[in-house]
Amino acid sequence: MNMNLSFSVLTANIISILLIGTLYLANRQKAEYDRDMRLLQQMMVTIGIASISDCCVYYLAGSSNIVIKVLVFLSGSGLFLGNVMIGYLWAKFIMVHMNIPFSDIRRNIYRTIGLISIVLLVINIFYPLVFSVSDGRYQRGFAYIIFLIFAAFYILDSLYLYVKRVKKNGSLKLFPVHIFLIPVILGVVIQTFFVEIAITWTSIAISVAGIMTALKNEIIFTDCLTGLYNREYLKFLHKRACNKKDCWVSGIMIDLNGFKQINDNYGHAEGDLALCIVADLLLKSFSEYGVVTRYAGDEFVIMLNTTDDQLIQKIIKSAKKNFVTENEKNDKLYQLSASMGYAITNLSNETIDDFMNRIDEQMYQDKMKYYEHNDRRNSK
Repeated sequence: MNMNLSFSVLTANIISILLIGTLYLANRQKAEYDRDMRLLQQMMVTIGIASISDCCVYYLAGSSNIVIKVLVFLSGSGLFLGNVMIGYLWAKFIMVHMNIPFSDIRRNIYRTIGLISIVLLVINIFYPLVFSVSDGRYQRGFAYIIFLIFAAFYILDSLYLYVKRVKKNGSLKLFPVHIFLIPVILGVVIQTFFVEIAITWTSIAISVAGIMTALKNEIIFTDCLTGLYNREYLKFLHKRACNKKDCWVSGIMIDLNGFKQINDNYGHAEGDLALCIVADLLLKSFSEYGVVTRYAGDEFVIMLNTTDDQLIQKIIKSAKKNFVTENEKNDKLYQLSASMGYAITNLSNETIDDFMNRIDEQMYQDKMKYYEHNDRRNSK
């Protein structure tokens, strides 16, 4: 065994385990309520297991002990399955973080890929299609490329979904996907051509660390109760728009009807729960076209990457219908509804405060219409 290479493999995997282990422990509690963090932690666990498996394959492949042989074979299988798993988890992370629906067709395709991967590894027990370990030597089989294709499919599909969402949202919501992709691609390319170099899992660990740093940077723009963007994010959007010649968008001001009555009658804890329910409703209604922010209290602002009046009105109508549907299916003693008003602006030429005042006036008109047909005692 080449001692320099042996040390290199061990060092790379130890670095991966230490990095991932530290990140996992530092963010363990956050995963209890953060969907993004749960997916990243699943990626960390996959990386940790794969790094240990990599060491087992490299250092134990020459053993004649039957137990160790089984361990080496399981470790090799885990490495290939880990490649596919990382791709899947990354694609799922992009969908969750960017609020992209996980369609039934895509879900079935993803599951089929996972099933095929497992079947190939089972077949590999009897016929070494994927990899083999003989005479103390680990060798890839011709089916090795299939696992690379599967992993690449997940990553390319996530990139497609991201670009498609950005095309609809414009620059209203961006995420630095290159922070994940660049280290991963470099690591995979290097290890593909140099099988002895164990760098793939270290590069993936670095990518996950980069993504977590990007998420930390988003915290200053995140409302701690609802998980939506906050008021500061609107200022950030305006600052970025000022660097452009034109930045035409539309904004919707949303104010809950009778929210004070919910707090007074059922307590602030129930009021907070109502706000979280509304946040989910608004994400469902608007995130395909823009970003949802909690402006203040029970006020929300939606920024949309469109100036099409008909489309905006259609989206608003759909959102109000979602409120009705929610009221029909939940068992709350109160009804959720909202007044909405919108306007179109060029953020490059209008201050965010002036624009907020304009859409607030439009929202107030809608609220007056609401109370023409509903008990005003439920107003704030």
